[in-house]
Amino acid sequence: LAQLINIRSAHLFAKAAFIKVGLCEEDAMLIAENMIWADMRGIDTHGLQRVSWYVKWILDGLANPSAKIRVLNQGPSFVLGDGEGGLGQVVASQFCEIVTEKALEEGLCLGLLKNSNDWGCGAWYSCRGTKKGLVGITLTTSIPMLAPWGSKARLFGNNPIACAFPRKDGHDPIVYDGALTPVALGKVMRAKSEGKEIPKEWGFRDLDGKVTCDPGTALKGIIPAIGGYKGIGLALVTNILAGILPGAAHSSSVEIGKRGQFFLFLNPEIVCNPDYYYHSIEELAMEVAEAASEENSLGNGEAMLPGEPEWRKMRETETLGSIVYPSSVLESLDRVAKKLEIDEVEKGDQA
Repeated sequence: LAQLINIRSAHLFAKAAFIKVGLCEEDAMLIAENMIWADMRGIDTHGLQRVSWYVKWILDGLANPSAKIRVLNQGPSFVLGDGEGGLGQVVASQFCEIVTEKALEEGLCLGLLKNSNDWGCGAWYSCRGTKKGLVGITLTTSIPMLAPWGSKARLFGNNPIACAFPRKDGHDPIVYDGALTPVALGKVMRAKSEGKEIPKEWGFRDLDGKVTCDPGTALKGIIPAIGGYKGIGLALVTNILAGILPGAAHSSSVEIGKRGQFFLFLNPEIVCNPDYYYHSIEELAMEVAEAASEENSLGNGEAMLPGEPEWRKMRETETLGSIVYPSSVLESLDRVAKKLEIDEVEKGDQA
């Protein structure tokens, strides 16, 4: 059964767990903030669900709890960094600050990072740019899960693409954050842990090419890409941008501690009049909203911008003061607490 967890309690638990496995307080707080941010937005496959993963990586010696960014090379509008095998939320966030500051100075900056890790919710990084008035485009490689078109041999990661565009007057940024499968693989993993089937519409197939509803078979089988061969093409492109360009592991060589990441931040004012940019962004937002007029609506009565459902969910969560977590996540957190000999996360009412 799902239960409510107070936001502060969830944050304190994650922070305590990461301090216990060797992170300094500042870094533990940073990764906890990243995870809770994802959960508050309803992206609960990228938040506390991953605490047990990262704890295991550190205890197994696969991730470096004390890693700090090393700048390997830089110029006025580019920077190359090494994450030293640290947790992605820590080293990617540190690196993001370097790249955004350069972008503010020069108008744009390209950042390329190697030896990083899973970074959780990609929108977190792009939105760090919008807070400074910058357009943000961020990419990461990931463990090979997708096969080249016409094959079943896994070669490319389910590499997410996150883009965020600043707005003014209190409007939330426009945010696109999506990996290359029809649904987050974390949802398939959760279904497996909860003993549930997955919808056949998700398009997962076994190694014989037959559609499967069994999450265990799905994770071992042929994982679909959005748009078929077009999605596989995007997997290849993101692999080049976030893997090969930084000098990182790429394709089938990507593993824990060896992910590459791509950051591009741009001040829109260097390429177009700021009044035009911000007026046009709001004009676009209005056109999207008006597209669901009575004569054009498909029945749900509303058309939303990318990221808008997540911003709404965040407001709801802030008002509620608590996050709903499924039993599978709560059980994994309890196992972490027992293993690390820390207090269990304080649970509230059933949801």
